[in-house]
Amino acid sequence: MPTQPTERTLIMIKPDGVSRCLVGRIIERFELADFRLIAMRFATMPEATMREFYREHEGKPFYESLVRVMSSGPVAMLAFERDDAVARARQLVGQTNPADAAPGTIRADFGLNGQQNTVHASDSPASAERELRLMLPEALH
Repeated sequence: MPTQPTERTLIMIKPDGVSRCLVGRIIERFELADFRLIAMRFATMPEATMREFYREHEGKPFYESLVRVMSSGPVAMLAFERDDAVARARQLVGQTNPADAAPGTIRADFGLNGQQNTVHASDSPASAERELRLMLPEALH
């Protein structure tokens, strides 16, 4: 049976996760789940970059506060790869609202609320490619 090609995804540890010193613990969870870290960057992102990053949410009630929160402090941008990376990462991360996330997921364990939910994870291979191109283009080479 042929194997699926290795897939890449973006995980971004949000300012709330960085400020609570969760970066190492979150990376460890991905590595224990057979993800390979291939690129990483740590920065406080300009508001304009966060507007572009979350452009599919423009016009939604939470968009402005999401952009503000995401540009309020440093984030850790991580490019991981493995077979079925996007879907598997979404399982590790859990539902957007930590109250709805399954026990043992990153958001259930560390999330504070719907926006301060510790991590962003690409929701599809196409989104992963767009997000990596914007945040960690070196991970696409």
